[in-house]
Amino acid sequence: MKIMQKFRMLTAAVLALSCAVLVSLSGCSSSSGAAASTAASAGSAAASAAGTKKVFRIALECAYAPYNWTQTDDSNGAVPIHGTDTFANGYDIQIGKKIADSMGAELEVHKTEWTAIPTAITSGVVDAGICGMTVTAERKKTLLFSDPYYDSSFVVVVKRDGKYANAASIADLKGVNCTSQQSTAWYPLLSQIPDAKIQPALADVPTMMVALNSGKCELLSCDKPTGLSAEHAYSGLKMIEFADGKGFRTDAESTHVCAALKLGDTGLKDQIDKALKTVSEDDRSKLMEWSIQHQPSV
Repeated sequence: MKIMQKFRMLTAAVLALSCAVLVSLSGCSSSSGAAASTAASAGSAAASAAGTKKVFRIALECAYAPYNWTQTDDSNGAVPIHGTDTFANGYDIQIGKKIADSMGAELEVHKTEWTAIPTAITSGVVDAGICGMTVTAERKKTLLFSDPYYDSSFVVVVKRDGKYANAASIADLKGVNCTSQQSTAWYPLLSQIPDAKIQPALADVPTMMVALNSGKCELLSCDKPTGLSAEHAYSGLKMIEFADGKGFRTDAESTHVCAALKLGDTGLKDQIDKALKTVSEDDRSKLMEWSIQHQPSV
């Protein structure tokens, strides 16, 4: 009888221990999932299941050459666009790949409308916006910015055979019918043109180029890579880069193209800044030239 009682007690103890182990393992799994979710919502690069590669999720338009564009295959190092059968490439994508590689992560691209990118970042849908975004005082209220991954300048784009093709200063643009992209640092610059006829801002760069090429406006404001891209894609368009003191008045920070992050996500910022330090200015210039040359034909 005593032997049977001892056996029963031993069996019960083993069962109890097994349950405890199962509960413990279950608890670890749940805790790990919660931690990953918290990290993602905080803007950090989210880790997937144990033992698999982390994922670094970025938001961009995939329609803003030469910074980013959409293509139908994975040629020239393009990356799949999440949830689609298309691919993204361009300067932003190549910089994003370098950052992801430095972090030991896989780059995941989320195609997002320009005006929705800040919300995608702050809500935790993505970890960062690597989308050709420059720093402004207004954006700094809701977003944290990395070190610059490109420094640009502001230019105008006009018709090559148009009235303003030989303009040498902002003053020479007096009375021009003009526009630019909404929610950018470019659009407010138009107010510096004397007597400018400023049209409503447009949704994206392709729409801007169509408007100018079709004669709906006479001038666009943008940054230099976008202007060079316009010249490359449209033979009838011309970029004008004014000499110092002749162009738009801007502060230095507004020409810094940076990764945009959720406020307070300093850990991810540190990782991105570390990766960017490995990309020289010469490499950045060559990569932008490559992006302009390899953008899709119009």
